[in-house]
Amino acid sequence: MRYIIGSDKYHVAGNWNDIWKAQAPHKAHHLLWRLCRGCLPTRYRLLERRVECNLNCPVCDEEIEDELHIFFRCAVARDSWCAAGLSSVLHNAAYQQPNAMDRIFAVCSNESSDTVGRVTMLLWCLWQNLHKLRSNSVSGTTEADLVRWEKPALGWVKCNVDVAFVSGSGRSSAGLCFRDSSGQFMAGMTQWQQTVILSVEGES
Repeated sequence: MRYIIGSDKYHVAGNWNDIWKAQAPHKAHHLLWRLCRGCLPTRYRLLERRVECNLNCPVCDEEIEDELHIFFRCAVARDSWCAAGLSSVLHNAAYQQPNAMDRIFAVCSNESSDTVGRVTMLLWCLWQNLHKLRSNSVSGTTEADLVRWEKPALGWVKCNVDVAFVSGSGRSSAGLCFRDSSGQFMAGMTQWQQTVILSVEGES
């Protein structure tokens, strides 16, 4: 997802090359990208988008679940930083920015690629643990209800597409992700269009 539409309106300031240098799997890079783009579905973000939900962190039930709390302030997160031998990074005075995005960019700009990779994987693990906790707390979910992504056949490339619409704006957006037969990320893009189409048309 390194392609971001070249518009100042959608531009996020920061040295993105420092994020890609992390010695970590693509899935962890993708998490950092989503975090720094404000795309992670935290409870705070969901409420911003008018999704009714309990704002408290399901792990500690003490603070609002936003990016800063999940990855830096929650007691479980802080214990995880210490257990991973990264407490010096967590408590570094240079990384106490008021939002998670700026902290990530600061860490990625100043630490070695090895340390950035360890931090990236720690954040990925924290997010996965939170996701599992949420999933286990939802009743009525059965294995049959789950739709899992499948790799394409050998020699093929799979393109997954999603389309969103901004009500009343006459605009739609699309996101594409290409993966090879081993499931490795190859390319991706996002795009806004000044047009109105049906969801069936957009995703076909």
